[in-house]
Amino acid sequence: MYSVLKRIPLVIVYLLILTTLGYPTEELESAKKKQVKVGIIYMGGKSFTQTVEGFKAGMKDLGYVDGKNILYETINTSGSKEKIANAVKEVIEKKVNVIYAITTPVTKEVQRLTEDKLIPVVFSVVADPVGSKFVKSIKEPGGNMTGVTNLAIELTEKRLEMLKRIVPGLKKVMWIYDPNVDVSVKAAEHARNVCKDMGISYVEKRAGTQDELTKVISGIKRSEADGILHIVNALLVANNKLLIKKALDEKIPYIATDAEIVEEGALANYGPNFYAIGRQSARLVHKVLMGAKPGTIPVEVPDKYDFIINLKTAKSIGIKIPDNALMMATKVIK
Repeated sequence: MYSVLKRIPLVIVYLLILTTLGYPTEELESAKKKQVKVGIIYMGGKSFTQTVEGFKAGMKDLGYVDGKNILYETINTSGSKEKIANAVKEVIEKKVNVIYAITTPVTKEVQRLTEDKLIPVVFSVVADPVGSKFVKSIKEPGGNMTGVTNLAIELTEKRLEMLKRIVPGLKKVMWIYDPNVDVSVKAAEHARNVCKDMGISYVEKRAGTQDELTKVISGIKRSEADGILHIVNALLVANNKLLIKKALDEKIPYIATDAEIVEEGALANYGPNFYAIGRQSARLVHKVLMGAKPGTIPVEVPDKYDFIINLKTAKSIGIKIPDNALMMATKVIK
């Protein structure tokens, strides 16, 4: 057997291995010469923009040069859920090879409009891909989708713990959820249970459109809560500047999901790095472009997490951050 293997050129062995792994050899031969087209749909806002930038950087590292061997059809719905369906239709008409869908609302529309077309889809910043019925399971997605989950529901308890470390006297917390998105409703339910377990009371607000969100945020008062907790809500992330300003005006500590929101003025965050999620997603898209079926690629969890504290904001709202919280931070904005 060994003598037979010795006579097989190494390159053939290499290609046989790649084929076994689901990378057709003809795709490998032509991938860097053939121009592919990737559709990107996101809801705007700095956080999701960072995800797009991370994705393109990751693709570049993998050898994809924009305008040469790859074209991006990128659509920003500017924080509006109402524009998502048209964005998906537009991307489909461009005959893309893969759709990169960012957030649960976007992925839901992509699923609805591609289920009879079998266009490969890679998602990210999706809190509950199994519960949202995007995949059958994390290990074996099935269908035409895979991606990166941001574990937003599971991290609610950790985020609340961090808020309590920053604000030791925390007794009541507030959040805003989207009643029209199942995963946001599920996140609110989870947050209620976490608060009960931790002995913290809560007040929750609902907003399912940009107009409703603007109205809800404008009505927030300092007397309502000791802190604001961000739970799963893509609509809020896309329009977060409104909440950041209101929290600063009312001097309410606000703990968010991602780094970009803290950089814009929230007090702190605990969660996955959105830029890193984009880079991580690029690897999955690359696998699909090489011929792998999305349904055979396990859904991944984030590679990198942030706990960032904004001392400028702390000073502005008049609170002192305890030393034990500062020691745990991955970054402190001074």
